[in-house]
Amino acid sequence: MFKTTIFGATALILAGSGVLAQDMPRGDAKAGLANFQKYGCYTCHGIVGQGTLRDGPRINAPALGFPALLTQLRTPRYEMPAYTAVQISDQGVADIFAYLSTLPKTPDPKTIQALQ
Repeated sequence: MFKTTIFGATALILAGSGVLAQDMPRGDAKAGLANFQKYGCYTCHGIVGQGTLRDGPRINAPALGFPALLTQLRTPRYEMPAYTAVQISDQGVADIFAYLSTLPKTPDPKTIQALQ
């Protein structure tokens, strides 16, 4: 029952975003870095998506998933400007997703040795 509910909720989220898993374009990380810079994503989220204290949060693309990233770009929450398909295509967004997915994961805070 629990697995069915999670699967159903995930399917609704993906369908609601207008992007199904088989429809996700394959991204190019090199083009994604260029787009991340071209569209000014780095000004709020940092050049490696680490976030800034003042503006944008850290972007964890693999945890977020492509459909959620695309939805956030098209219909953003809070102060982020919207990026329409005319401004950047779904392929361009997939490229940004691919770039962000290549970045190293942030270490678990529990694994960082305390200063003495």
